[in-house]
Amino acid sequence: MNTNTPIEAPLLSWAAPEQPTHVRSTLWYIVAGVFFASLLAYSIMTQAWTFTVVLVLSVGAYGYAHRKAPPLRRINVSERGIIWGKTFISWLRCEGFWLLQGPGYVELHVELKDGRTRHLVIQTGEADPVQIYTVFSRFIPLFPDRHEKLLDAIIRICKI
Repeated sequence: MNTNTPIEAPLLSWAAPEQPTHVRSTLWYIVAGVFFASLLAYSIMTQAWTFTVVLVLSVGAYGYAHRKAPPLRRINVSERGIIWGKTFISWLRCEGFWLLQGPGYVELHVELKDGRTRHLVIQTGEADPVQIYTVFSRFIPLFPDRHEKLLDAIIRICKI
C-alpha cells in the first residue's frame, strides 16, 4: 500500500472506527470470566503450565488491546482510488468489493489483487451504503456471492 496520498476532491468521504465497537453486557463478562476460570483451573489441575501461561498472556493481551475504543479513521474515495487513513490504494490494485450488513452495522469489504493484505475491511459508520455501492461500482465490480467467513462470524457473535 502506498502512503503517498494524491490530492483531489473526494467523491465520497466519511469517518468510522477501525473496528466495530462491541457493547458487552454484564452477562458477557460473567460468561467470559467463568470460561476463562474453567480453562485456567483445568490447566492447573492437569499441570499444563504452558497452557496456563498462554491463557494468562492471552487475557492480558486482550484486555490491553481493548482498553480503549478503536480510533476513528477517515476514508476518502476519489477517481484514482481509496484513501484509508494515510494509506492510498489505487483502483488498479482492487479486484472487487462487497458489503456486509448486520444488526447495527455495515462493513465494506474490498478484495485486493496483490500484496500482503488481500482483503480490506472498512467500517462504513454513518455513511450511506447505497452511496458507497454507487461510487464503488463505477470503478470495481461488486461480488454479490461473497459472505462473512466462519471465524469472523464467531468473533462477531462472541463480541471478541
